[in-house]
Formats: sequence, C-alpha cells, structure tokens
Amino acid sequence: MLVSMGVIEPGEASKTGLPEQFGKYSLLGHLATGGMAEVWLARQQGIQGFEKIVVIKRARPELTDPDTARRFLDEARLVATLEHPNIAQVYEIGFVNGSYFFVMEYVDGADLLRLIEAAIARRQMISLADALYIIIQVCTALHYAHEKHDLEGRPLHIIHRDVSPSNVLISHDGVIKVCDFGVAKAHHRKAEITKDGVVKGKFSYMSPEQCQSRPLDPRSDVFSIGVLLYELTTLTKLFRAKNDYALLQQVVDARIPPPSSRVPGYPRELEAVVLKALSRDPADRYPTAQALQLDLEELAREHKLAMSSVRITNLMRTMIEKRNDAKIRARRPHGEGLPDVEITPSGSGDMPEFLAAGSAPSVPRAEQTPGPVSVQRTASQISGAAVTGAQPAPQRSAVLWLGGAVLAGLVAGAVSIADQMMTSTEDRAVAGALAADAERLAAAFDSASRAAHARADGIATTPMLRAAIETDAATLRDLASSEMVFTAGKGESLEVFQFTRGTPSSLLRIPKSAQALQPLRGRDTRFRSDGVGVSLIASAPISGYRSGTAGGIVISTSVDLTAIRRTLAEHTAWASLTGLGSDLVLVEPSAGGGGTPVKLAVPSSGDWTAGTATLVATPKRPTGLSWVGPVRAASGGLSALLLLIFVTGLMRRPRPA
Repeated sequence: MLVSMGVIEPGEASKTGLPEQFGKYSLLGHLATGGMAEVWLARQQGIQGFEKIVVIKRARPELTDPDTARRFLDEARLVATLEHPNIAQVYEIGFVNGSYFFVMEYVDGADLLRLIEAAIARRQMISLADALYIIIQVCTALHYAHEKHDLEGRPLHIIHRDVSPSNVLISHDGVIKVCDFGVAKAHHRKAEITKDGVVKGKFSYMSPEQCQSRPLDPRSDVFSIGVLLYELTTLTKLFRAKNDYALLQQVVDARIPPPSSRVPGYPRELEAVVLKALSRDPADRYPTAQALQLDLEELAREHKLAMSSVRITNLMRTMIEKRNDAKIRARRPHGEGLPDVEITPSGSGDMPEFLAAGSAPSVPRAEQTPGPVSVQRTASQISGAAVTGAQPAPQRSAVLWLGGAVLAGLVAGAVSIADQMMTSTEDRAVAGALAADAERLAAAFDSASRAAHARADGIATTPMLRAAIETDAATLRDLASSEMVFTAGKGESLEVFQFTRGTPSSLLRIPKSAQALQPLRGRDTRFRSDGVGVSLIASAPISGYRSGTAGGIVISTSVDLTAIRRTLAEHTAWASLTGLGSDLVLVEPSAGGGGTPVKLAVPSSGDWTAGTATLVATPKRPTGLSWVGPVRAASGGLSALLLLIFVTGLMRRPRPA
C-alpha cells in the first residue's frame, strides 16, 4: 500500500459513494483499492484549528464475511504494535456501519519504485551513499519487526513477505518508512493469512523458499532486501520473465548475474554483500537483517561515505517533484468561493452506508448532483447567455475528433520514447558486460601465465637440472626417465635447451611426439592462437654451476576459455579473439544476428611479448518493449483516422451566408 500517492479532484469522494465528511475526518481523495480494502486520503480536524493529514484504510463493504474481517483486523492489530520510526504508524482502529477501518500515518513523498524509475528516466545513477542509507533504514525496520515481542514477552515471529520497492516510502524530509504488512506472517495472529501452498507477495522480490511455499524465517525478508539493494545500485531489474511461472523458476533456479556485470566499476566489497544476501540457500545468507545492516555500515565507513537524511531530502528534490498542497487547501470548509448559482436538489436519496454518526455529506455541486436540479441565475448571467448563444453541436464534435487524434498521436510518441529509453538502458548494460568480459579474458591470461611461470621456475632451479644442463642430451634423458620432475601435464609440453656460445640446442622434449618449441632466453611469455584454442608459452632460465654454461626451459600449455565463452554467449550474437595469430571464434554466429560489432582491447599486464589481444563482439539486438510495435501502429493509425474525420468534417461544414 502506498500512502504517499496523489489525491483525486475535489468532489470525487461523493462520486464513489462515500461522503466527503466522515466523522472527524474530511475525505480528500481516493488513493487505491486492493483485494481486501480501500485507501483514502483524509484530514483530521479538531478544536482550535487542529488539523492533521492521515490515511484511512477500510475493509471493502462488499466483503462482509467473517474471514475477511478477521484478516483485516489482524493486519490493523499487527501494524499497531509496531512502533518504529521507519515503519508507517497506525493511529486508530474503528468500526462504521458494518465496516472496519484504521487510520494510518501519511507520508508526503514517493515510494522507492518511483525513485528508481525517475533515476532511469534521468539516466542518473543514485549515489552509493544514498542507496546504502535507504537500505540500512529498511534493514532497521525489518529487524525490529522480526524481533518484536507481544505484551507477555513472547516473540511474534513477524515476517513481512512483501518487501518490494512499492512498500518502501521516502518522504521529502528524507525519512524512510516500510509499510503494508497486509501479507505479513506472525506466530500469534488470530487469522491465518494464507492456506498451505498459497504464495503471497510480488514474485520478483520473493525468496526461493517463499516461491516454493516452504517454511519461512527472517532470512526470507533478507533475500528480498538483497533484491532491493541490487536494483537500487544497478538501476536494472534482477528477475524478469514473460509469465509468473517463468518468473518463479528464475527466482528459484536462474543464475544471479553479479552487479559488476551490469555496472562497470561496481565496488567488489558491496558485490560480495549483495550476493551473500541473495544466496539461494538460507544457511548461506545473512542470518538477520541487522547482520546485513552492520556489513553495509562497515562498508560505508571504509569508503568514507557521508550518509544522512539531508542527502535523501536533496535526492528527492532532484528526482521527484514535490506535489503542491493546493488540492488539500481547496478542500477547506465549504462556502468559500462558491459560484454565483444556487443549487437546489430535487430529491434527498439514501445516505451512503459508510456515513458514521455525526458525519454529514458535503454541499453538492452542479456537476455531481445525481438528480434534476433547479437553477436560479442572476440577471447578468441570463443576459450573457442570450447574447452569446449556444455553440453548435457540430463544432463541439469536430473539436472532439481533433482532440482524439492528438491524444492518439501522443500515445504513439510516448511508447516510442519509452522503447528508446529501454533500448538505451539495455545497450549500456551490454556495453558494461562486454568491458567486464575483456577484463575476464585478461584475468584468464594472467592466471595462466603465473601458473606456467611458477612451474617453469620450479623446474629450472632444480639442482639436478642445473648440473645436467652442463652435460649432454643422453644424460638429461636418463635423468628425465628416473625423476618425476620432468613429467608433463594434460595438454602440456616442455622442452629443455642448452645455449653454447649463444647457439641453442634441444636436450630434452616431453612428450617426444610434441611439436618443437621455440627456444626462448630468460623469462618470457607468449600467447598464440591456432583458430581452435589459445596456447601459452612460458620460459625460465637455467643457470649451470660452471661459468659459461646456461640453458632454458620452455613450457607450452593451453588456456581454458570455457567460462569466458559461456558468459559471452549470454549477451553477444558473435564474438572472436584476434591479435594472437589465427582468429579464434568464442561465440558462433546466431541466426538472429546482432548489432554493430564492438572492439575491446584485452588489458595486458605488460609481460606479453607477442601481439595485442582484441575482443571483437557483436552484441545481441536489444529487445526493448515487445508491445511497442503493435501499440505504436494502432495509436498512429487511430490518430490518422481521427484526423481524417476531423478534416472531412471541416470540409463538409456549411459556409455562412
């Protein structure tokens, strides 16, 4: 439930069948209608000009069964016990003409979902300090709820079960509030919220165990907080699918992409925290929301982040336009600024069921009076009407056609802009992922180089080899047959060279059937591609005991690129590695094709001596919004049709005599 949404125009409360005055509350407008309740914005009035803006939530009048009433009261009782600065408060619970209601705190601001959408629309990342501050406040609120005890000291075992961006409210004063415990599960609730096997909450923010209807504990809410933290710091949706079943499968089984794959330069310490909170096994997650909060606070201290509610106030001022309170001021007591028209209802009608004792309906207005009325106009108004005359109906019809054409054209333009924004977001995400792939390639090369050099250095410094390098090939072969130090691993070959007056000669090659290696002096590293894979050649010097005698060992091994290929296949239609000899195809071309090829230099540690590796990839075409094409075509066609009708009507209009 969002208690910070805008209100409807004055008078709309009467149109919905509710009085504008409800006991000590004046209804200002309808906010939302859920499966069990309606939510209204209201003003509480008291003596000596006391006023307070509140939110009234009442059980829907058509749902009068005892089970619904118990569930509604359970939510009211549960939230009323939660007195925390980061939880939306409940002030009062009441009963009016067969309907229960409770009065809640009004938060003047926006929910986290709207803040994220505003940041995406502005193409502006939310600072790390602000994102951590918001999530830390959410952790504080939920840990309080998880640890809440009743008046007898018994733990309530509250689990929110619906932690999502729409249930995190942010006021323009920088206050963070968690709301809507309507599907929360508590140990001592008098009515069960769900039967066994029934899933409650928003699928893309549920924990895997909640999706599978398994027993829940506070770690389920920790997973949901992890999703919020992921999406707030990357501005991308973590779980997305075409239907609810596929979405549940993603939450339960799909690989969670690291945040750094979507945002280049994402802090590694924060990534570790996020992935721990998103562990699918509850035993691997943070045990409590407070444990997650402490790690986030420690990370903020290490990075010297300045976190405060003042920064959140500035963020809201930048991202969210503060609503003017003119609508609330317009709902002052009636009689001020009424039009010069006297309205007399012809029938009284029945009083709405929601009307409580002491309540009274507002003064009806002409545009919302249900029955016939008598209108007494002043002389000046009657005279003005006679002089002006009524506008002909055909002209009003033509204006409607033109307005419809403009509206349809605006819809077509709006969906096109939305599609372009979505496509741009996907393009940036793919660009970041490709940059990360180039870094992974460099890391794979560096890791293979270090491993090969460590092995070559270990063999080159062996005392037996240093002594044997001064002899001949027969002695070295005998030594190799008796000592295991010269064995070659799978896919590996090695060769020992002796340098006499600068001329190299091969003394030993293992295995014998291996291709001859290039004699390299000193420590050297070279990468080569034969079009099938990438091989690494690493060398190390061998110093003999006698002066003037020297040698070297050269090791050739393959570089494992399996993980790189798998990662590239997720967001590229084709990828290749060039600059190391023959081009190596990492991702085979797909049938759907892709966009413009991108070239990224693979970062080198400085030890490579043969060529510069370059990653050439064709990103997959951005999907954008699948419904944009049909909606744009339909809106554009409708706009053209209405415009044609408008022009035709103008041409057929009779000309004045």
